[in-house]
Amino acid sequence: MERLNKVMERERNEVIDMSKRIFANPELGLQETFASSIMCNYLQSKGFAVDRGVGGLDTSYVASIENGEGGYHVAFCAEYDALPEIGHACGHNLIGMASVTAGVILAEYLKEEGIPFRLSVIGTPDEEGTGGKIDLLNAGVFQDVDIAMMFHPGISTEIHVKSLSLHSYEFLFHGKTAHAASEPWEGRNALDGVIQTFNAINALRQHVKPDVRIHGIIKDGGLATNIVPERASAEFCIRSIDNEYLEQLVVQVQNCAKAAALSTGTELEIKKIGHSYVAMKSNIVLGDVFKECLDELHYIDPSQYEEGMGSIDMGNVSYAVPSIHPVISLTNQLVLGHTIEFAQMCNTDNAYDTMLLAAKAMALTGYKVIKDESLQTRIRSEFEGNT
Repeated sequence: MERLNKVMERERNEVIDMSKRIFANPELGLQETFASSIMCNYLQSKGFAVDRGVGGLDTSYVASIENGEGGYHVAFCAEYDALPEIGHACGHNLIGMASVTAGVILAEYLKEEGIPFRLSVIGTPDEEGTGGKIDLLNAGVFQDVDIAMMFHPGISTEIHVKSLSLHSYEFLFHGKTAHAASEPWEGRNALDGVIQTFNAINALRQHVKPDVRIHGIIKDGGLATNIVPERASAEFCIRSIDNEYLEQLVVQVQNCAKAAALSTGTELEIKKIGHSYVAMKSNIVLGDVFKECLDELHYIDPSQYEEGMGSIDMGNVSYAVPSIHPVISLTNQLVLGHTIEFAQMCNTDNAYDTMLLAAKAMALTGYKVIKDESLQTRIRSEFEGNT
């Protein structure tokens, strides 16, 4: 612990400064050129071999370092995309740099011990959008990884995180224009199709399970009030903790849109948006090691609240590799994610202390697993039984 702390103290100011710079320069998914670049340059300066633009994503990267042959492969996943208008209101400036820091301090420590190992920091763009980790999974980036981990800031500390599976769709209605006052009967109102879809989905809500979330926005509602809209569109996210039940829900929601098209005399076009996220399957054995490391770092959870569930592309990784995605609280106040208030909290001294705490806990977790073959076996056995 003393040696890990020594390396951390040496890197502390630089990694905090990088996180602050990422916070001050928020970039949307697949546009994170600044964040990706400074992370890659830093990792390269620390002896990592950096492969940029992997999996067909310009702002992704894999930074790897190894010692000897056949070493256990630990991966830290870095996120760094921001949200529209409100910036880093999900703390990705902290997430990304925690994983980068964990990789750097663990690599140096393992080199000193002469242990065979392989470490990767995997830069995963667009978590808030289409799910960059899924593109990287499909490209084989996680193929030889033994365990994967990351942390997320929040309003409570939860080790064995659950998440909601997710599908996103655009419902595009095609109608017919007409003068909205003089000959409205000649038109077919595409916006009515969108509105009736919302109404039908609202009626559906009574008959779905409590964990279900269905939420949408109108993307296009027409051009002028005196023209019957010939085109209108809405986007919906459909979520459930149950991967199989979600597939049933998708059919029901699509039927709502189809009924709306039928009732308004419009034509419906359904488009899938991005990748589907599956519910997180956290590895309990690995998560318990992380919790043990937090305890050794004398962490005390300040929170009195429970973290809500969202959807994460780390869930897809958890079906390919034993994975954890623990949440560590930044506050004892009810400050909700994806808000300006949460963004402001992610640029405080306490937030950066939490980022470094998470980095040390992840590094220590990786060290313990690399050193203990029986632990490796238990992690793998649980993973194979669950997936």
